[in-house]
Formats: sequence, C-alpha cells, structure tokens
Amino acid sequence: MQNLYVGDIGDYVKFGILRALLPGYRLGVAWWLFPDENHNKDRGHIGYLNRPEVWRHFDPQLFDALDGIVLTGQRDVQALQRANILQGAIFASDLIPVDGPIVHRKQAWVEWFGNVQRVLEETNLVFVDPDNGLEPDRHNHGAAKSGKSVLISELRALARSGRCLIVYHHHTRRKGGHPSEIEHLPDRLRKCGFQTVDALRARPISPRVFFLLDAPTDIRRRAEQIATDWKGLITWHPDRRTGGDLTVNHPS
Repeated sequence: MQNLYVGDIGDYVKFGILRALLPGYRLGVAWWLFPDENHNKDRGHIGYLNRPEVWRHFDPQLFDALDGIVLTGQRDVQALQRANILQGAIFASDLIPVDGPIVHRKQAWVEWFGNVQRVLEETNLVFVDPDNGLEPDRHNHGAAKSGKSVLISELRALARSGRCLIVYHHHTRRKGGHPSEIEHLPDRLRKCGFQTVDALRARPISPRVFFLLDAPTDIRRRAEQIATDWKGLITWHPDRRTGGDLTVNHPS
C-alpha cells in the first residue's frame, strides 16, 4: 500500500470485498504502508468515480466515501480510517522503515513488525496489504524495497487458531500467466502450514488477487457470493484440494 493510491479503483474493489466479509468479525488491517514513490504515475485510476452509473451500485456507501476522499485531495490511509469505511476495524498504519544501512533497517523492521502484531492482537480477521503482494520466489530480503512484499514467514507469524488472513497480491508476469500464479502461490502457502488457500481475483485495470488463508466456512461462502454480486469483475477460486467444498473444517 502507498498513500498515493488511496481512492483508486483498486481501493474500491479491495474495500468492497472486505466490507462484505467482515460482519461478525473483528477486522485488523496491516496496511504494509510503503513510502510514496512520487515518480510513480499510477495515482490515476480514479476515472471510475466519474461513472457512477457503472460502478456505484456495487457498494453505494463505499463509492460515495471514496469519492469524497478523492475530492478533498487528502489521499492517505488516515482519511480512509476517519471515513469509517471498515466499521470497527483496527489499523496498523506505521510506515515501513526503508532508510539507513541494511543492519539498521533490519532492526527497525523487527520493531515495526512487532508493533503490527501487538496492534492486531485482538483481531480474528486480518487483512495484509503489501504494495506488491507475496514475496517472489527469489526475494532479496535486504533490498531497500523488500518491504513492498510480505514474507510467507511473516504471514505464519500473524496466523493463529481461529484467525483468517486475507492477503493482497498484485499479479506478476509469471510464466504460464495468472492461472499459473493462482496455483503456484497457494502451493507455497500450504507447504508453509496453511490448511486452505482460496482466492478472489479482481480484474478492473491491473488484475490482482486476494488470498484467503484458513478461512472458515462463512467467510468462504461470503467470498463466493462476492463473485456472484460483482458479475465477473471478481471471480472465486476455491482451494483446489477441497474440490470447491466450502464446509472444510480447520484444525483448532
């Protein structure tokens, strides 16, 4: 996540999904907030707000809230939190440390991540929003921009019995295309201890995936309904090992 993206079409899809999943759960949001890259031209993608006849009906309250934030020009996560888009949610919103020598960055990262864990301690549904998504196969953990990805080991550290994780991932140019990536990444996650890995894939502008890790039955059913409600703009990809069975029980 970067502040400069706030209110774009990706946010509309992202928060539309979270708002449909969160009733009955204590949601925690780990923004994984990377400092704005001002050279980036991607802060556009807000043209959907000029087409309410096409987009607003999916979630009118959300649409109006994002429209108001963009109109004020205060596009940052604090504005999202003040708008109460995700009712009752708890936010870990500190910037990821990126400055200084690598040894100092690593220590700062340990402290930053420890704070994320403490802030979200009482939540049972956690959304992790890294700028790029899951770490690539060959990830340089010491690189200055490594914080744009979330490590699978960090997801394991956030996991606990009775807690479902939702993880944002921006599609890459992996060989085999996006279908291959939706198969490959869940395999990696299951090898690291997650029991089920479902996915919601959203295709407005640049395709992205939201992985649901160890989701309970009601969350999985809501996810399937989201795909129906968004009429092909979001598609549901249940864990292929379950054969689409939404009643899978997770170990306690």
